[in-house]
Amino acid sequence: MELQHVITDFDAHCRRKGLSPLTLRAYGRDLQDFKGWLHQSDLTDVFSRDTVSGWVGNMRSRKLAPASIKRRLACLKVMFAWLEDEERLGLNPFHKLKLSIRLPRRLPRDLSRNELQILLSAADIAAQQQTKIAVHTLHLSLEVLFSTGVRISELCTIRMQDIDVFSGAIHIKGKGNRERRVYIIEPTTLSLVRNYIKKRATHNADTDALFITGQGTPITPDYIRRRLHKLVEGTTICRRVTPHMLRHSAATQLIECGADIRYVQKLLGHSSISTTEIYTHVTDISLRAALSQANPRRRLDKVG
Repeated sequence: MELQHVITDFDAHCRRKGLSPLTLRAYGRDLQDFKGWLHQSDLTDVFSRDTVSGWVGNMRSRKLAPASIKRRLACLKVMFAWLEDEERLGLNPFHKLKLSIRLPRRLPRDLSRNELQILLSAADIAAQQQTKIAVHTLHLSLEVLFSTGVRISELCTIRMQDIDVFSGAIHIKGKGNRERRVYIIEPTTLSLVRNYIKKRATHNADTDALFITGQGTPITPDYIRRRLHKLVEGTTICRRVTPHMLRHSAATQLIECGADIRYVQKLLGHSSISTTEIYTHVTDISLRAALSQANPRRRLDKVG
């Protein structure tokens, strides 16, 4: 089998399955990296354990992040499994293959309440002062990201028909084509949604995407990131802020307010509750910091 033909066929298979454009692009990049490395190596058998192990070794030598290596390897594993199902591959090289790729346990970076207030207030003020649709798109995007905890990739794929402007329910198509519902419960945010849809209607956008750019095209994650970074530059927030930090902030704030972790798991679309449990650790750190600052025992000593 010629590798490029396999990649092309696999791409067609993924499109038929209805995978998201972001997933298709990621698979394409990962497989082209695999193909590029293979052409530079002296391995002749594309579909062997040595090839898989060799690519992992090459990625490590290039200092790729463990998460990137794991993602690319997962992509290759999916393609090989598809070849096996299609009976185009005899022995799958991933069968009983043990490759240890440890991911560093990182705590999610969220925003403090003060930073959230500064950020959302800056977006609100900009929207009040300007009529450009791009400014209102950023404002509502940030409000929805924080209100619902959706991923930025999920936000960009929300369609007009996915949102109920009366109940605030939004149909989300998440990772692995898993579908769920999230809800905007804040009346002010829901009012922003209704006003935004009215403003959007005046731009004759040739797309059913809810969020559009100034040119009337669907927003992309990079589009929101760039505009968010520019907005933050004009505030007193002294660190880099990403859209994903709003997702983390939504989860952290919900747990700190006493929300059941199972509901937070469902809201975020986590397949495993162990993924959601990391936010309880974050709130434990916040609790410890608050206790340390208050320190009632120290106050007793001062009184004495």
